[in-house]
Amino acid sequence: MASLIAISLSLPALAAGPQERVKATLEAVSAVLTDPQLQEPAKAEERQQRLRRIIFDTFDFEEMAGMTLGGHWARLTSQQREEFVGLFGDLFERSYNRLVLRFLPEREATYGTASLEEDRAVVRTTLLVRKTNEQLPVDYRLIAKGQRWTVFDVVVDGVSLALNYRAQFDRILRTSSYDTLVEKIKRKLAKGSS
Repeated sequence: MASLIAISLSLPALAAGPQERVKATLEAVSAVLTDPQLQEPAKAEERQQRLRRIIFDTFDFEEMAGMTLGGHWARLTSQQREEFVGLFGDLFERSYNRLVLRFLPEREATYGTASLEEDRAVVRTTLLVRKTNEQLPVDYRLIAKGQRWTVFDVVVDGVSLALNYRAQFDRILRTSSYDTLVEKIKRKLAKGSS
């Protein structure tokens, strides 16, 4: 089943619509997280690599990186942009795992309305624990590029992850430099924190 989900994620997802894209992604993640063959500690790295492939297929880290750097993005060289996109993708993946993905196995994802405006969409979801009625609202902001919908921001309980990073990065860039920001991100990734 996981291979079918992976195949469906690799196909153009624009025709299916933004809500279907988010739903397919969350189902693929849930399939990996609940796969009995991947629960042993020895399978932790394989499980993480599978999740990483799903995330990197779904999210537009170049769009997100430009958004998080705001006006600073235009001043970067193409080499710096490429470096930053990679670092930001790794940083975001850790945050998304910590804030959203770790809750999926114990919660049911429900889908609210999806709003669509030209090449942008917002898909509203709620992660729900049926027994306690505990809810975690998670909104996905998507952009249509080529023949695919990709996610460029996630809003968890009203807080935009991309805009939160933008505020942090802007503080560093206003008082220091791009190189300082890159070093801070590398240190954070090396420590394993997000």
